[in-house]
Amino acid sequence: MRINQKTRFIMTGISQISSKSLPAADQLQQGASQASQGITGSDTDKLPKDKGVSVSSFAVSWAKKYYSTVAGRENQAPRQILPSLDLTNFEGNRSQIVDKLTDTLKLASEIAWSRVEALLGEQIQRHAIDASLINSLEIAADSRTLYRKAIDAYADREPVFRLSVLVGKDLIKVRRKYSETDPLVLGFVTVEFQYISKILLGCLSESERAEVAPYLKVIDDYLHIPYGEINEAAANQPLNSRALLAVQHLLQHTTQIASAVYDRASAQHQGYRSSSGYLSDREVKISGIRDVEIFQSYLCWCVLEDSIRPVQQELFPICVMLYPKLHVSWELVQDMLLILFWEICERLPAEDLTVFVPYLRTLTEMFSRDVFDN
Repeated sequence: MRINQKTRFIMTGISQISSKSLPAADQLQQGASQASQGITGSDTDKLPKDKGVSVSSFAVSWAKKYYSTVAGRENQAPRQILPSLDLTNFEGNRSQIVDKLTDTLKLASEIAWSRVEALLGEQIQRHAIDASLINSLEIAADSRTLYRKAIDAYADREPVFRLSVLVGKDLIKVRRKYSETDPLVLGFVTVEFQYISKILLGCLSESERAEVAPYLKVIDDYLHIPYGEINEAAANQPLNSRALLAVQHLLQHTTQIASAVYDRASAQHQGYRSSSGYLSDREVKISGIRDVEIFQSYLCWCVLEDSIRPVQQELFPICVMLYPKLHVSWELVQDMLLILFWEICERLPAEDLTVFVPYLRTLTEMFSRDVFDN
């Protein structure tokens, strides 16, 4: 990865995402084609420039076709029941906490993968994923390696913000390894990491969890958010380009915007419950805010690449695979994106909005009722 003035410039904004969110708790070649059996974004990844053409009509048509193809396989695989795990809480000092986490890690990776298979096993057929790309032993080994580094950082009393320096490159490397084979494989990997994190925190007392959770959150964030890709795309921009400046300005507000979006969406959907819990639950709120940050990060990636490709080939297929299984409704996602649209419009100056609005509008319409009501 090139390290130059532009890279440092954009990483200033990226680092602000991690540092602000912690206290609260190069090509992608195969994804769309494999998932939709021949549906590609090659003709739609660039937004039309002519004023008389809708900037999102092509991408929305692609999204409809993709979703219709995947939905057609809905009932072709048997349903499975998620296994449950009863974990015991413990009390102890730092060394005891480290011992518990270390002792639990191997079993956690195995239990987590059994849950991933129960949740997503049928999606291999539904999304036409090459099963040979999903190597459970390799995924479990990678997850243990990264979480062990986080545990070691906690054991060595490293500040949380240092974890992105100590492990960031390794996390970006692992994320890219799986996203490049097929972005949908990355979906399996991120769910594996989510389950491991829950199991590790489940073996701790409430006070212990408060100490350890920020370290584990860094691991989760780096797997979900394409930091490396944003950084690389920024390095390809002319210094002080309009796109580069607009992205840095948005990155300075990402966490605040995500929190505001989540609060407003929660108020509109009181009593709503996903498989993870109610929107008012603390852990659900943390992951929900991160999801809004994820959408903003892909928006930045699109702007820097001047293409809707990152959403077409990675974000949209992963959402189509994961959200229904996690009982996250499209109506909730649609409302969240509409709120996000207005939050960004309210917080950024006009010159930045001219850069973001075409992609923001396209992203919103790709997840609209017009796509999912087919």
